[in-house]
Amino acid sequence: MGKWGVLGATVVLARAAVAIKVWQEVKRLPTSTVDAGPVTVVVPARNEEQTIDRCLSGLRKQDYADLRILVVDDASTDRTAEIVRRHAEEDPRVRLVASSGPPSGWAGKVHALHLGCADVDTDWLLFMDADTEAAPDLVGRLLAGARRDEVDLVSTSGRGTRPSAGWWLLLPPVNQLLFETTTVDGRRGMALAVGHCILVSRAAYERSGGWAAIAGSRADDVGFATLVRDTGGRTRYVDGADSLTTSGMDTFGDMWASMRKSMVAGTSMYAKGPATAFLSLGSTGLAHIAYGAVPLVTALRGSKLGMLALLGQSAAGWIFLRRSRQPQAAAVLAPLSYVVFGAMSLDAAWRALRGTAKWKGRDVRG
Repeated sequence: MGKWGVLGATVVLARAAVAIKVWQEVKRLPTSTVDAGPVTVVVPARNEEQTIDRCLSGLRKQDYADLRILVVDDASTDRTAEIVRRHAEEDPRVRLVASSGPPSGWAGKVHALHLGCADVDTDWLLFMDADTEAAPDLVGRLLAGARRDEVDLVSTSGRGTRPSAGWWLLLPPVNQLLFETTTVDGRRGMALAVGHCILVSRAAYERSGGWAAIAGSRADDVGFATLVRDTGGRTRYVDGADSLTTSGMDTFGDMWASMRKSMVAGTSMYAKGPATAFLSLGSTGLAHIAYGAVPLVTALRGSKLGMLALLGQSAAGWIFLRRSRQPQAAAVLAPLSYVVFGAMSLDAAWRALRGTAKWKGRDVRG
């Protein structure tokens, strides 16, 4: 393989080292809880009849004294609003806000979150996706984490409800790219946050201009955390997956569609038009296919550098699988993981070019 083999193996090992180092910086939420006064939970929901019941049940079971739960029904055409009304009848803390959809210039989820924040007077806001389910201690642990780290915003992602090929094959490369393009403490580049769960102080929210300041963004989680950071707030991504699950990516198909949407939305933050997005996503896809395939092929031909690169890929996959509570043995699938992610990126590129990148019936491009 010569100098190119040395260079390739070095790149793979360097990327693996970065992933492992960053995971060491991702703190786990405190096991203890704190009470920081009233908290308002805002849940944007569009056609979530399969998940909203579990989400609200989990929130209603929180071991937290003063919780207000507000669901914004974003022009759903299914039974979402009906299910929320039932919870509201059973629990006065639950309230439904109806939306006819976003006005021009607004992304749907961002507009729903914006509506949910109207007239909120609590010191803390918690934004939760409708396909998540919280353990009873989640709110108290999030507040404990914010206090421990002295931050204005704390975010965590949920773990899968069951082992899934999507978590083994698509999320490890996504995690690696996130760790290379964002920071868990928000000190440089873009600040990392995951839309599953974002807790922010109302003071920081108002100082940032809130969701209205990023009205058209489809990459709302990283965009919002970066906004809070850029307006004087401190942010932190943490590991709270032992208190939060998500069912929205349970199947491989669900994961593919979700990651494809995120790739198009994220690329739209800097791409100038469909052609630029196509080139960016397409090159990302081809690069990852080669990144996964070349070490495997060369290792099978007896290359020691190829074998070293395979070990680096597996190490990066292993640390993600361990922290996301997925079977760690799936790390041996790392080469396939990059190839599958590359194929998904090519799919995203084609859809971005044609304008067919949709999420729940809406264009995900910025």
